[in-house]
Amino acid sequence: MSLSRRRFLRYAAAGGGTLLVPRIGAREAAAAAAEPHFFLMIVLNGGADPAYMFDARPLSMTRAGRIQNYLGREPFPYRGNNGIATLASPLVEPLLPFRHWFSVLNGVYMAPGFDGHLQNMNFLFAGNPFGGESFVPHLNLAETGRERASLDAVSPSDPLPVNVDNHSAVVSLNPWATGGLAASMKVLRPIQAGDPLAEFVRGRVKANAAGPGRFAAGAQRMLDGLDGAPSVQRQLAKLVPPHPEAEPENQAVDLVAQCFRQSIARSAIYVLPEFFDVHSAEQARAQPKLFTAAIARLREIFEALDETPFDARRSMMDVTTVMVASEFGRTMRIADSPIHATGTNHNSLANSVLLAGKGIRGGLVVGASDLANERAQPSGAHRAMDPALEKAMGTPFDFAAMRPISELPDHFEIEDHLTIASVINTIYDLFGVPESRYRSLGRNLPVAPVLHGLLA
Repeated sequence: MSLSRRRFLRYAAAGGGTLLVPRIGAREAAAAAAEPHFFLMIVLNGGADPAYMFDARPLSMTRAGRIQNYLGREPFPYRGNNGIATLASPLVEPLLPFRHWFSVLNGVYMAPGFDGHLQNMNFLFAGNPFGGESFVPHLNLAETGRERASLDAVSPSDPLPVNVDNHSAVVSLNPWATGGLAASMKVLRPIQAGDPLAEFVRGRVKANAAGPGRFAAGAQRMLDGLDGAPSVQRQLAKLVPPHPEAEPENQAVDLVAQCFRQSIARSAIYVLPEFFDVHSAEQARAQPKLFTAAIARLREIFEALDETPFDARRSMMDVTTVMVASEFGRTMRIADSPIHATGTNHNSLANSVLLAGKGIRGGLVVGASDLANERAQPSGAHRAMDPALEKAMGTPFDFAAMRPISELPDHFEIEDHLTIASVINTIYDLFGVPESRYRSLGRNLPVAPVLHGLLA
């Protein structure tokens, strides 16, 4: 028997579930009093097409042979509180009750010189197409001025392929496995200081951690993990399995809430199960179904964040900054294919991102992409980067006024555009990450501007 949301919430409130039962000890209560702040990243894997969400195109553009639209419904005007408008697909209507909570960022540049999935996923997380340090663990560094959580992040979903070298404390933790994990942690004896075997292992790892080099650095991480293991074990033993009949997204939020309350993790990464890499026409025709399912999941997550208390005064929504992103957008079509039978390719020149929750001004539309209709003319910069005009491309952006610029530049200058680096630097600003870690716009280029107009 399936369990409806309202029935589940009533069940939980009555004590039969865990979603509405905060388990807060002395340490957690002290942390809550110090303005708790957490991060949830939701990933649309495979390159999601913004035209099926908040960067749509009119059907007249499909009739003109410029962009595929397998939904076949006219988009509607979506105007932000800041007066900036875009077209939104009817598929996003389930999210409209939460529009005051999230802001839409359109025309976001990813890795303009690279088209691969892994390269752009690396660029999203590490700011480098070849990998490096992910920004998520940076939110848990002591240099932010906040007490470190035991883990940098938990991932209550399938893992994400990304080349980063600092995810050792980003741990997969599936809701269905929580009960068995907690039971095991209660039975097993934590590593005890003074235990001969434990001290022998610790001594060998400590010896390996001495000196320079990557091997020593890795050994030091192992040593840190070993020293923190007893505390993590006690924390994990407190986890309670989410209600098995709840929707997967509710289970994920329930588990994330427990990890946040108990200071197990500062962040969470949730990868939606839908895969958006639709190159063939047959795959592209499935986009309405893909986005219908994904948007329903986003709504479930937003509702769960709103309805799940962090403590007696605040919901999870009140204490969590949320980012919804894919590694890149999609091309409008594939050249030399009929518009009614075309797939799509990768487009790193115009992506869409949603930012929501704590510290974010909701209800805004920030940025834009070009070629908004069949009459729109491309800039010289666009023609140089995309001669076949298969892609939408982010327009120039006025960072001071937080508005897209309608001019058509002859040459592309990344400093004039909204980039994923600015999005990440804005999150850094929210979490107090030192400016020394801020992302630049490229080699020998300045630091990407923080989107101060997006901050509450």
